[in-house]
Amino acid sequence: MSTSDISVSVEDDRALVVLRGEHEAYSAHKLGRQLEALLDEGVPIAVDLRQTTFVDSTVVGALLAGKRRADALGLEFLLIMGDSTGWPVRRLLEVTGLDSTFETVER
Repeated sequence: MSTSDISVSVEDDRALVVLRGEHEAYSAHKLGRQLEALLDEGVPIAVDLRQTTFVDSTVVGALLAGKRRADALGLEFLLIMGDSTGWPVRRLLEVTGLDSTFETVER
């Protein structure tokens, strides 16, 4: 099993994008393409970070670009967090001040 995985499923007219493991520039590029394709189709997005142990700034950049594009299109874009969400992920969002930029739900 790789150290990172991104899966996408669409149910009830909403995409669930699940990130597992550690994510950096390579997966940020893949994530960005997937988010862009979903948004181009007019699909609201929820990104599940509960199984994510690490993200770097390129991943945060891809999430932010997705959020901005969703806002421009009038589509929902939210992050799903939980007790299992890795501390480095939460910390990076807090340090950058982006924790208040994203709509988040705790599950």
